[in-house]
Amino acid sequence: MQKVTLLSQKYNNRAAPKEGTRDHQQSIKYEMLALIKKVVVVVVEQALREEIVALLGREKAARRDLADPTHAEATCNRCGTSLRRSFYRGGSYVRTLLTTVAFVDVRVPRLSCVCGGTVDLQFDLFAPYQRVWFDLQERARQLAGLCVSLRDSVEMLAADSGQPLAIGTINGLVNEAATLAEAFRSGSLAMIPAIVVLDGLWVKVLEDTDREYIDKRGRHRQGKRRRKVPILVAYGINPRTGEKRLLDWEQGRDEDQASWQRLLERLERRGLRGEKGLKLFIHDGSLGLEAAFAMVDFGSGVRRQRCVFHKLRNAVNAVKGEEGMSRRERRERRKEVLKAAANVYADISRAEIEARLESFDREWCEREREAVLTLKRGFEATLVYLDVLAEASKDGEHWEVRYLRTTSSLERVNRALRQKFRQVVIFHSEVGLQAAIQLVIAHRGLGGVQKDRWIDAIEESLNAA
Repeated sequence: MQKVTLLSQKYNNRAAPKEGTRDHQQSIKYEMLALIKKVVVVVVEQALREEIVALLGREKAARRDLADPTHAEATCNRCGTSLRRSFYRGGSYVRTLLTTVAFVDVRVPRLSCVCGGTVDLQFDLFAPYQRVWFDLQERARQLAGLCVSLRDSVEMLAADSGQPLAIGTINGLVNEAATLAEAFRSGSLAMIPAIVVLDGLWVKVLEDTDREYIDKRGRHRQGKRRRKVPILVAYGINPRTGEKRLLDWEQGRDEDQASWQRLLERLERRGLRGEKGLKLFIHDGSLGLEAAFAMVDFGSGVRRQRCVFHKLRNAVNAVKGEEGMSRRERRERRKEVLKAAANVYADISRAEIEARLESFDREWCEREREAVLTLKRGFEATLVYLDVLAEASKDGEHWEVRYLRTTSSLERVNRALRQKFRQVVIFHSEVGLQAAIQLVIAHRGLGGVQKDRWIDAIEESLNAA
């Protein structure tokens, strides 16, 4: 406590900044930014000139070699030739370029052809008509992955350059990440886990309707309505090492058989099979998923475990309490039932667990019969993990029980996705939803990419797409 007091006194006794200090600091900052702007122009223009030298194979003012048979990666838009001996420098034009640090005007070299035409060429530094440089595009996608809203991203991206981007432009840059969804969900799985956890979470989207209307500006618009759709997720766990990885996801219409079946069939096609190491699925027991399992064969020896946490939650939700109980007393009753029900699973011996279940039955059957019946209904499906543990033990392996009984491991994924869904509130297109999911997967390192280089991984994948 004394140390904290001394530190507080030291902070309060610091000399106050001199009058005009901030104004002086600001003036120095503006000088720095002006210098950075000049450096950007010099470096970019030099890089462009070097590209022209490499393309033509000669320095500026050097004569053309009329016998040169080399074809350049450029074409005359008049005669169609690509022979670099026909090309010569034709001055330059001014293009604006927006980077994270500066908004500048740069002089871009032109090439002309001896026929009088203009040479169309692609610079490595930027694409035709590109005004926003790659670093700003990467930063926009980074901010989206960090769950920063588009409106806030406008301010943050303009912090150094002073040139704001339109929200629509930023949204377009972010949505480019949607192209990675198909690549992520195709091809052979890089990891065939022994355990796969399945669960879904809900998100709001806008979908088109048959209704049309005229907006305030007199434009014809397609009517939309809000709908909640599930994102079905498959999460792989290696119980030997504790490694976890998001395997696949599917946007469903509902948590119905068709939606779950699409996800399961794709996982099977990508190599998820019992012969390759798959041992156990863990799920919450939804009817649609159960029906989908009946339609997809993952090979022999693959079991299905009902999530213990969901079973306990259902039992607690069935607690009725007694007539005349206050809200606080009912809450305490639910806590008592939960503690007693959870104690049923506090062992890895089937005989002991069954004995504890009978004890729970005797203790609560008269007072909370519905809760007892809920826990006992389908109880055997919550003990499948015991058989998996026994098989692993026979093979000389030790698997931690916490990986085998519940879908709680998937909460890490759900928490990351929910953070993004809450920030967006409602998605206006499937493209935007797919982009958001892929950016979250990359940022959180859920797909196996190291978190410290997730931005590089995203950009490399976009360039390869």
